[in-house]
Amino acid sequence: MMLEELVNQPFEARKMYRRNVVPQVVLGESCGRTGVEFLDNGTFFYLKDGERIRHGFSCADTEAGTRIDTRTAALRSRNTENISDCLGEGRQITSVYEDGALTLTQKLTLYPEGDLVIQIFLQEKGKLARTRYMAPFFAPYPDASGKRIFLSLDQKMLLVPYDNDMWLRYESCVPAAGRPSYDVAAVYDENTFEGLVIGALDFDVWKNAIQWNAHDARSLAAFCGIADGGTHDVCPHGIVEGWEVASARFVLSWHPDIRRGMEHYGDLCAKVCPPRPWSSGKVPFGWNSYAALGGTLTVDHWKQAGEFMHDELPHYCDEDGVSYVNLDGAFGLDQERIRQIIGEIHARGQKAGWYAAPCNCPAALSELPVKGTDLKVRDLFLKDFSGNPLPAADGTVPFDVTHPVWEAYARKNIRVLTDLGVDYIKIDFLTHGSVEGDHYLKNVTGRMALNRVYRLLQEEIDACGREIFVSLSIAPLFPYFLGNARRCCCDSFGHYDDVRYVLNALNFAWWTNGRIYRYNDPDHIPLYHSIIDGRGTTTEQEARSRYYSAVISGTVMMLSDNYGPEGDPQIIEECRRRARIFADDEAANRIARLGRAFVPVELGDGTTPFYTLSHEGRRYAAVFNFSPDRAVLSFDAARGSLPEKGSFRDIHGGEKTVYDGRISVTLDGRDAILLEVFPE
Repeated sequence: MMLEELVNQPFEARKMYRRNVVPQVVLGESCGRTGVEFLDNGTFFYLKDGERIRHGFSCADTEAGTRIDTRTAALRSRNTENISDCLGEGRQITSVYEDGALTLTQKLTLYPEGDLVIQIFLQEKGKLARTRYMAPFFAPYPDASGKRIFLSLDQKMLLVPYDNDMWLRYESCVPAAGRPSYDVAAVYDENTFEGLVIGALDFDVWKNAIQWNAHDARSLAAFCGIADGGTHDVCPHGIVEGWEVASARFVLSWHPDIRRGMEHYGDLCAKVCPPRPWSSGKVPFGWNSYAALGGTLTVDHWKQAGEFMHDELPHYCDEDGVSYVNLDGAFGLDQERIRQIIGEIHARGQKAGWYAAPCNCPAALSELPVKGTDLKVRDLFLKDFSGNPLPAADGTVPFDVTHPVWEAYARKNIRVLTDLGVDYIKIDFLTHGSVEGDHYLKNVTGRMALNRVYRLLQEEIDACGREIFVSLSIAPLFPYFLGNARRCCCDSFGHYDDVRYVLNALNFAWWTNGRIYRYNDPDHIPLYHSIIDGRGTTTEQEARSRYYSAVISGTVMMLSDNYGPEGDPQIIEECRRRARIFADDEAANRIARLGRAFVPVELGDGTTPFYTLSHEGRRYAAVFNFSPDRAVLSFDAARGSLPEKGSFRDIHGGEKTVYDGRISVTLDGRDAILLEVFPE
């Protein structure tokens, strides 16, 4: 039937025509549990254990807007070979497609445990290829030949934010036109947990996304080249240029329990790019000045916080009895006095930390001169392609991190800290280094610029000759190689909504712990009063919940209350009392020292109040009451990977409670409990 004839047919006839055109398999390949089928319409199916999972195609656009698509381009060659790389032994199928002057090379690599990795390459005859969009995997409207979950109206996608700025959250949502997840996503059934992980494995050139199609229901694209509000961009993604331009690699990985799938994805990323090592293997315990004191901080506050932890919190420390005393922000303080106090801190067996924010600057400082140059600060601001400085993001303007004067400034910034003898550096506002714009170095994407920042900072930190703990603060989730830890969320204080906010990151990003970052950082822990927060003091129930939320995050423990000597005496005394009650909790701190993130019991909408951990033969559960009222909370033990029958008790001891199928506790409003669970 010709197209002209088809469009003149009644709707039912057109529907019948579409239904009767069944794509045929032209080639099948397998490697262990992984399979792929190439169809005669230019798409392919990913298979696991012989089952079809999801089908898709590949495409790319040139800067001029010309597209090459495997469904419409001519297949010129296809070959298969065995390969070996950092992910293991595999089977790779290389297909070459041509359309006019464009050539698209598609490489599908099958690994025996069930992973399919996809990468594409773009060439343009006779000239350098220039592109800002490549889609290794574009999944069209599904049908019953794949997993039926992709036809479900209740399928969920895990939406991962690009970074942790401005109180962004992870989400679990039904298909929503145009909604992206940055770098990695999972499409799954929240009742059975079965689902598909789709994630990038390379983070050195492209900003990547998995996005629901805005124009075709239930279809989605895993692509390179996103730049939108979620990445804080106002300029389009930078052009990537070359005689052959490569996309990032994306992995498709089907799992009966998506929780294991996300952990597996984290393991794959660590194979491609190992995380920053931390030889001590010990969770940092300490104090951070920001929430407690903000800009009212004095050197005496810092000094006294260290003395208070050392003298009055004997159980608040790592296995070696070490605690950290950290300045945050703290600009304009007497550096010679700081050097002296760092000596005192070290003499007590403690460690000291400080803060760096090399990628951004308040606009109010734009007219200040840059020492040693003829430039002003505004000359280092990153600009758009019309020559205008980019707008402030979260209150500050991004620097052009490819400018040589910026590089000298950033190196000096770190050298000042290492020269003072700090043992811990919190690096903030790193997202500013990744925004797109008209860089001093041309043909540099935002992610290329950020990788340059990370390598520079890593070089300076490591050059000091001693191991320094690095915690990334406001930063994209990827890349990750600079940080021993990354703050899992934005600024978090001590109220019940802060608890729920911190747990949102644990609920959907527990898998980053111990894989791409040694620890997840649940931010500073105010137990009574924050000068920054503006919401007043917290209750004891909120304090316990906030402390436990940090304990189970897998984790960096940083108190942030005012322990004196200056300030409201009543606030100081209550801050000290709360710290003695909650932070000096030997049983809770023993769990925190494991450095292991608890795993969510549920992956549904919102944030679950239930988390569990099995470690070296011991089992734990954490339960939070988000309600203001006393409530009974219970969960299915098996869904929490706990024995179906057994007993449990508070980690502080007491009588055991027997359970059969469900673990149930009664909690006061906003309260929490940590349990140890025993098999029958």
